[in-house]
Amino acid sequence: MNGSLLDDFELPLTAALRDGLRLTSIAAPVLALDAVHRLWQSRAVVLWHPPAGLRAVGAGVAATVRVDGAARFARARGLSRRAWPSDTSGHEAHAPPPRLWGGFAFAPGAAALAPWTAFGDGSFVLPRLTYWLDGPRAWLQAVGPAADDTLARELAAALAQLVQLAATAADAEDAADEPYRAPPGTQAPLDAAAWHRQVEDILRAIGDARVRKVVAASCAELSFGQALSVAGVLDNLHSETGPVWRFAMSRQGSTFLGASPEMLVRRRGDVVQSEALAGTLAKALGSGTDLLASAKDLREHAFVRDGIVQALAPLCGALDAPRAPMLRELSRLYHLATPIEGRLARPLHVLELCELLHPTPATCGTPRADALRMIVGAEARPRGWYAGPVGWFDAAGDGEFIVALRCGLLAGRHAYVHAGAGIVEGSQADKELAETQLKQGVLLRALGLVHG
Repeated sequence: MNGSLLDDFELPLTAALRDGLRLTSIAAPVLALDAVHRLWQSRAVVLWHPPAGLRAVGAGVAATVRVDGAARFARARGLSRRAWPSDTSGHEAHAPPPRLWGGFAFAPGAAALAPWTAFGDGSFVLPRLTYWLDGPRAWLQAVGPAADDTLARELAAALAQLVQLAATAADAEDAADEPYRAPPGTQAPLDAAAWHRQVEDILRAIGDARVRKVVAASCAELSFGQALSVAGVLDNLHSETGPVWRFAMSRQGSTFLGASPEMLVRRRGDVVQSEALAGTLAKALGSGTDLLASAKDLREHAFVRDGIVQALAPLCGALDAPRAPMLRELSRLYHLATPIEGRLARPLHVLELCELLHPTPATCGTPRADALRMIVGAEARPRGWYAGPVGWFDAAGDGEFIVALRCGLLAGRHAYVHAGAGIVEGSQADKELAETQLKQGVLLRALGLVHG
């Protein structure tokens, strides 16, 4: 067996490769997703709560894949072939197939330093236990080495816990009585002068025709008197209304979580979907009509739409991408959005599509290579997984990845909250900084630090 291949897997998968993985799925009671996450929080590895459709919580580790370097997308695709269960004799026919959950850093090396080292350039987990929720139906799934005689007992014990939880749940949403508030803490002061220098450098590059757009990001660094509650923050993120993906990915005691409004790519069979999301206005500063009439925001949005279309059009026999954007309304923001859908002319794994699309002009800029160089060279704190692709894929190559926005990393008593703004001709540093702070407010509100 290829030793270099096994080096990229954690020990649970190494053992499983020898014995083969077994999959068992059974019907389970319908519960609030967050209640299951709290039940399993000491070993939870994923929560996935899209605006509609299948939702999941995963706990424990049956297999992991970790990749680094420029070839991370291709390497993750190749290594994943060893991660899927070979024994599915106990799998209920209507239950979802297993998925690898995880994501990628914004750029290779962006997660090389603390606090991101547990996440790396790319990492995925196949949970040992997964609770699936699809409207009025739910399943419990277990994956482990075929020779592991503890798996059946673990599955039975987990089902008993879920049944007990269903019997004692106060209501279907399992809402907390009081919103979570983080313990007392401090926030590192923002270097506003550095932000202005960065924006001015970008505007000079735009004026010299070296780039047309660059996304600048800032990071709020917070320290608290005691460890933060992942479950509490996830509960509070329910207040973010509109079509958002609530997610949490945990690695070695740290959790990357958020409520992102932006899908990067979805593949189901030969159908591929993406969307351009760029152009932002706070509801407190104007109306949706104002945003739709903003020349600066329409120009920024067009860069993103055109970049996605140029990447997908050669791969598709047909591609639908409306010329005029629609309005996306969230709790406190308006965005310009363009849905994009096509039919693939040849089979492509969702990770291949991720690699083609990431980073889009919405989170990087255009031309992409030049904008990326400016970002990596200028930002004081590497982005880690902020603005990277986060999501899932299965053995068939189907999957869904979002852009990790409105998010933060919780690491014990510390939190790191990134946000960005697209700098184009006509941008003003103070207004763009205010936009990043407005976006950071999603996580700061979830921590109980910002109100209103």
